[in-house]
Amino acid sequence: MMFRIMTVLAVIALAVSTWILSNPGRPPAQSSAIPADSPGYYLKNAVLTDYDAAGDPSVRIEAERIDQIGHTNEVALINVRIDYQAPGGQSWVMVGDMAHVQPGGKVVDMSGNVRLQGVDPQHPGTAIIRTDTLSYDIPDGVASTQSDVRIEFARHTLTARGLVANLPAHTVRLESRVNGRFLP
Repeated sequence: MMFRIMTVLAVIALAVSTWILSNPGRPPAQSSAIPADSPGYYLKNAVLTDYDAAGDPSVRIEAERIDQIGHTNEVALINVRIDYQAPGGQSWVMVGDMAHVQPGGKVVDMSGNVRLQGVDPQHPGTAIIRTDTLSYDIPDGVASTQSDVRIEFARHTLTARGLVANLPAHTVRLESRVNGRFLP
């Protein structure tokens, strides 16, 4: 008799557990798949350094935060500083609120309070270039924009629309609508 009761209880337990496991109202098991809207990776207080053929640092990118966009090769940078060491000792500093690195990592598009400044220890008092957007081609060392540009040098101001700065050659070309104000 006890054997029959144990068998009936085992069959009932099997039926109940089968029903619970196959119930459509049961929450699905956790999946290891990554949701499409989650970021791929992010870095905080990151420093990336690129070296020239001689092994010396040529480009250094600092960012408060770097986020991978979706699960692609594109990244967004927040509070960015790019230091470029030109051959011959002069360096350039680019600062901006945001930046976007295109796939391949060869072009950085900066936006928001962008500032470009040459730093030469032998010649203090360099010009400061301000604009809303700036694209920096890392392999060529060329920074360019089609936006309005303001160049400040001591008490002198020069404005224009569009700029191409060849950092290795130490040249800056203003594109159009150039106006200057030079105070004595």
